[in-house]
Amino acid sequence: MIEGDHGSAFLHPDSADARVVIGHQIRLQAAAGGDALVGRQLQPLLTAAGYDDVAVRARTVYADSTRPALVDGFTRSTFIAMIESVRDDALAAGCTDVASWDRGIADLHRTADDGGTFHYTFAKGHAVNPGPGPAAQES
Repeated sequence: MIEGDHGSAFLHPDSADARVVIGHQIRLQAAAGGDALVGRQLQPLLTAAGYDDVAVRARTVYADSTRPALVDGFTRSTFIAMIESVRDDALAAGCTDVASWDRGIADLHRTADDGGTFHYTFAKGHAVNPGPGPAAQES
């Protein structure tokens, strides 16, 4: 399985406003029962679920102007689009105001411009389902 972790987003130019809008998405997803920080928990979750041979490795995405397809496909069309999608919910929940939201989103977009960089980490986990054990076969 592969899971992202929004806490792993590193931006250049760095921006407190951009980190705030990312934080709004994290909080709104948590309020809806999700977890945008689940990547960091993958190994303990798989282990606690009873899987064997659990192995989790970091898979990073680093996008800059030398990789325009990645800048467009991941930074703009995946990550920034996902953050932008919670705008109305963030405003309705009173998390932010329009001007603050717009500043954060504009700063996120700067990471996809020339001179900007965007780094994100996914956790890729592999585990083996042990199947029914002797106790399960006896019942």
